[in-house]
Amino acid sequence: MTTYFQLQYKRLLRSIKELGVNPYLAIVVCLLIFLYVSNSLFNRVEYFQYLYVVLAAIAFSRLGKADRNEFLKNIFTLEDYRKLRLLENLILALPFFFFLLFRHFYVLAYVTLACSLICSIYNNFGRSNFNIPSPFSKKPFEFTVGFRNSYLVFIILYIIAIISISVGNFNLGIFTYLVLFLVCLNFYAYAEPLFYVWIYAQQPNIFLKNKIRIAILYSFYISLPVAVSLVLFYPLKAYITVIVGICGLLYVVLGVLTKYTNYPGKVKLPQIFLMALGIIFPPLLLLLIPLFYLKSVKKLNIYLK
Repeated sequence: MTTYFQLQYKRLLRSIKELGVNPYLAIVVCLLIFLYVSNSLFNRVEYFQYLYVVLAAIAFSRLGKADRNEFLKNIFTLEDYRKLRLLENLILALPFFFFLLFRHFYVLAYVTLACSLICSIYNNFGRSNFNIPSPFSKKPFEFTVGFRNSYLVFIILYIIAIISISVGNFNLGIFTYLVLFLVCLNFYAYAEPLFYVWIYAQQPNIFLKNKIRIAILYSFYISLPVAVSLVLFYPLKAYITVIVGICGLLYVVLGVLTKYTNYPGKVKLPQIFLMALGIIFPPLLLLLIPLFYLKSVKKLNIYLK
């Protein structure tokens, strides 16, 4: 079991090195960003501590994927497997736990640890005995696959949006609205096999425009219930909802383009860094989107004529 964690640590360092940066520096920077973002959201969003626990639980569920855990069961004895899953979740829970302690939410900090324990026992996330209907066609596979893998996240976010309206917390509602777009952006985190691009008999610019059109349309559909609810219950702040909605759609567009800036390879660290800056400072999107569009066209031009 010790060997497993050593291997995962070495894989992490190697993956970061492949991006061309010092892995230890990158880890420190990521921790600082985590602390900064967490602190900012706690200061700006009322009752964010409860959503923070939910976000931690969602993170635990990513380690509980059925296929991944079946693989681990084939490698380790049942006793070692249970210990490994518990340690994995506890390691992931520690940043959330210590930050909640720092903010003096002691009960919620230990609730987070309890969630990590519970999630280490249930390891069939992503597997169901029934087919989950998708409101999207098969053509945009990103949304079909992404929706079915993230439907529980959407349910949780919709529930949080309802709670935010019931308690009169507009900031929590608008934050949930923005997170919906970030989830949609995550659908484009992984590049599809080359064949899935090559089969399109299109110019690169037409291919990208179709991808962007579908991404905008379906992201709009997913976020529409929350947007309408916020406008109806907070009409005086409707302009904020509209602005956040436009920014969210631009985030998704940036995600689509970022995916193809280094296709078929992985997205490089500079693109990830620029994308993060665009999310933090939305006016930068007006520069990044055209820049990433040109880079994507250039990359896809090799495979699409």
